[in-house]
Amino acid sequence: MLANRWKKLAPERQAAYGVGLIVACIAGVLMLLPGNESWHAAGPQNTGHTRIECSECHVRAPGNFVGQAFQNLTHAAGLTDSATSFVFQPVGNDQCLRCHLNPDDRHPLVDFLEPEFEPARQAMGVQFCVSCHQEHLGVRVSVTPLVCQYCHQDIVPMELEDDPVDVPHTSLYRDLRWETCLGCHDFHGNHDREVPIQLSQRLTAEQIRQYLDGGDSPYGHRRLTVIQTMQQNGDL
Repeated sequence: MLANRWKKLAPERQAAYGVGLIVACIAGVLMLLPGNESWHAAGPQNTGHTRIECSECHVRAPGNFVGQAFQNLTHAAGLTDSATSFVFQPVGNDQCLRCHLNPDDRHPLVDFLEPEFEPARQAMGVQFCVSCHQEHLGVRVSVTPLVCQYCHQDIVPMELEDDPVDVPHTSLYRDLRWETCLGCHDFHGNHDREVPIQLSQRLTAEQIRQYLDGGDSPYGHRRLTVIQTMQQNGDL
């Protein structure tokens, strides 16, 4: 049927389509050549990643271009049970933790695998770095500052014997004041920050949003992780 339609086209249209196909093939090959990764990047690199080579995060998928394309086409047609990664494998926690491993992390990924966090895993995939730090958006954090509610809305805080804040945590929980969490607490503990003891001293929503969008940190001096320290000293 397609052959009959092709034969009915005027010669000049056949030539135009042919040239277009050749140009598209050449462009596709050039885009996939090593060193041209930025040509087909999904968007700008996130804050702090501008000096990182694409290959440091993106690992090539098994097989070759033709085999991967064939596997995915046959899967789309319902002829095979599964698809395969195309050109590159999806970026996962392993790639992120090569540089961001922090033994003092306040929210290590392993904690999110506990049974009580199943609703949060289903809601937003809290066990994956890229759920909060989606790459190629040109920001530092890609989720709302209210993200704390996904894990803490079902965990009633204990009545602290010596709650240091002038407004008790139990009251903040009861009133659903999720916007105050990041105002006091540095999520991963990456900064030398003393938690304020008065709620009025917390960071404003605008300060937090600017930081998450890639601005300067309002949390104070940044502490280097073990991996980052070794890299800085040339040990890695």
